[in-house]
Amino acid sequence: MKYYIVAVFDDETYQLISPIQKNMSKKFRGNRNSPLPFIPLCILDNPNLDKLYPMIKKIISPYKFFRIDALDSVYVCDSSRSVNLRIDNKGYIKRISRSLSDMLILSGFNVKTFESNFVSLSNLGYISKDHKKQDIKLNFPYLYKHKSYIKLKIKKIEVWKIPTSKKDSPLKSFVLKEF
Repeated sequence: MKYYIVAVFDDETYQLISPIQKNMSKKFRGNRNSPLPFIPLCILDNPNLDKLYPMIKKIISPYKFFRIDALDSVYVCDSSRSVNLRIDNKGYIKRISRSLSDMLILSGFNVKTFESNFVSLSNLGYISKDHKKQDIKLNFPYLYKHKSYIKLKIKKIEVWKIPTSKKDSPLKSFVLKEF
């Protein structure tokens, strides 16, 4: 069975991002049961959870809450079959993703990583050819007033069984330190 390690946002960020998620789910005919937006870090195949949790806790322990910049463009990912929000200023999230995958590979876990980090907004059952290769600019003037990005705050790292449904998603949560 596949397990996902994902970065999860705080409540204020979810209120900020929910109109974007609803709009993009309607536009692309996404799954109605899509979970709250998240950033996938890596995928594990049949891990030993008793060995996994202490390793994640050890890797995550030095990190505090941090912010990323979400750009005003959305794209459809063919491999994960999802609508994704592009992110910029990937420093901490990229470092956490890389250190997690490196440590887990060295410990003998079967790990799959993503080429780049993104915010998953909605899961798709079918991807039309029209949307495969294009970026779509968002039209939310109250969110993107003066800049082409918004700040999103990451609160915790979680291990999920299946990110395609809202039910019983988080198996274990690792809350990042506060300032």
